[in-house]
Amino acid sequence: MDLVSSILAISIAIVIYIYIIELFTILFRITGLTKEKAKFQVISLVTCAGFTTSEAEIITLNKRRRHLAIICMITGTIFNVLIISIIINLISNISKSGISVDQIKWISIILVSAIALIILFKIPVIAHALEKITEKFLRKVVYHSKNDNVLTILDSYDSDAIIEIYLNNVPEVINNKTLAESDLKNKYDINLLMLKRGNRTITISRNTVIQKNDKIIVFGNKQTIKDLFTYKTDTTYEEDIISEKKENILTLIDNYGSDAMAEIEVNVIPEILNNKTLFESPIKTKYNLNILMIKRNELPLKVTKDSKVELHDEIVIFGDYSNIKKIFLQNN
Repeated sequence: MDLVSSILAISIAIVIYIYIIELFTILFRITGLTKEKAKFQVISLVTCAGFTTSEAEIITLNKRRRHLAIICMITGTIFNVLIISIIINLISNISKSGISVDQIKWISIILVSAIALIILFKIPVIAHALEKITEKFLRKVVYHSKNDNVLTILDSYDSDAIIEIYLNNVPEVINNKTLAESDLKNKYDINLLMLKRGNRTITISRNTVIQKNDKIIVFGNKQTIKDLFTYKTDTTYEEDIISEKKENILTLIDNYGSDAMAEIEVNVIPEILNNKTLFESPIKTKYNLNILMIKRNELPLKVTKDSKVELHDEIVIFGDYSNIKKIFLQNN
């Protein structure tokens, strides 16, 4: 490969490399990650930098994200090897034959064109349009299901979040009901911020009825929104099942340094909670873990000092992540 061809190949590879990062960022966003977390993890994976934080468990504890991470690492490795080999070939050509004036002219044209293309893709209007087109395509091709609702976290605020939802399946509690009748705000503390039907933005009022194939943006508790809008027989948004029937299923919701918020399907009751109220259990005093929510038979229960965790409950817990795993995955 001659000098000009090497420069052209490197430029094309870098442009594709940048778009691959954006592509995988969108794919991870569709699984429910915020854009910032998705991009950070994708850059770490594609560059094979191996940068590890406790946030990485958001990837490793989710089956779909793990599969994406594997593809991302393989793709990144291929491009890294390709670019390095072209650079080595380029250095070899320069050391052997030097650079002619004609080659400098073509190299300049190629580099300016590549930089212009990268800048063009970074212009907000163009970048937003490309992102929307790519996201729409990926949702249809990669994550398409006639029943799955597609949840994308747009921004996160501790346990609350702004979430975009594409409705392939309207939950029973709001199906064929106006917002006043379903009472999303008072019953679930979920605020409907935007409703888009086709290419039209619908004005929201108390008489608004959410329909199939609508795209909505809501604000509220992440877990409540997930429980309400995730199709009950769907596993798209379910986290990796650490075990099957006789082990607890742990879902990492978000992490804050050594602390984390996690959802646990209780198939084995830990000894420190077995037949004990939360007041009697040392889970708070000894391990500094707080049970924020208990859901039993799909219904959330008010958590008090007299609450007990029972078999097959779903709980949301906050505290030191190592203690959460130690207590709830000790039999796994």
